[in-house]
Amino acid sequence: MVEQQKKRLENAISDMIEDMYRSHLRRMQSRMHVCAARCCDDERGTLESVQNCIEKCAAPLMDAQDYLQHELGQFQNRLQNCVRDCNSDARSSLPNNPNDRDMSRSQHLFENCTGNCVDKYINLIPGLLKSIKQTLDRGAPRRSRSMGMDVES
Repeated sequence: MVEQQKKRLENAISDMIEDMYRSHLRRMQSRMHVCAARCCDDERGTLESVQNCIEKCAAPLMDAQDYLQHELGQFQNRLQNCVRDCNSDARSSLPNNPNDRDMSRSQHLFENCTGNCVDKYINLIPGLLKSIKQTLDRGAPRRSRSMGMDVES
């Protein structure tokens, strides 16, 4: 991927993450800390009960972060598939014994194709952001918990 395209994509994803942090995650983080402070204020609580309380306070934020990470991973996988297809198409356009002109034409085809991929996926970010926000507004899917606890989806 050309550096300029890569930078545009990184900036778009970074802006999306910043938007998510400002609109949802920061508020969740604040609630988590207030809740955890209340856990620590329980003078009758045992070490284990206070720790369990704190973990319960952190769960919604952790779930949201896991969900966001999963969605970004899916997004990146789809983009990588698009770029992989570009590479395959560019390679298949080459003759058996390519000369410099063939190589240059193939490189140009690849760069144009990857540019289209970047444009397409940058244009998908607002819809992805909206979808993630709607899911988080309803409550992020619960992540799997350690110690054999059940997983809810």
